[in-house]
Amino acid sequence: MVQRNLLTTVVGSYPQPDWLIDREAMKSTRVPRVRYQGLWRIPEPFLAEAQNDATLLAIRDMERAGVDIISDGEIRRESYSNRFATALEGIDIEKPGKIAGNGGN
Repeated sequence: MVQRNLLTTVVGSYPQPDWLIDREAMKSTRVPRVRYQGLWRIPEPFLAEAQNDATLLAIRDMERAGVDIISDGEIRRESYSNRFATALEGIDIEKPGKIAGNGGN
């Protein structure tokens, strides 16, 4: 057995497969602050199963690469900020407010 002095892991989100996410929709909108069904290519009744399949593919990639500490790849995540917004009570996700982006618009 080979002893390793340094364990490997991954940081950040694993790229979602093209069959799961609509990259053109992602480019044409700002970072979603709330859930945005338009990013997913798979309709809602099948989305969770498709995300699970994509997660398993990401995990297998990491295992094949020899990563010691694997993650789920954050395949289900649309954006960093909407994870927080949808977890909080009292946020109106149907009519979110508007904010200025880094470019001022």
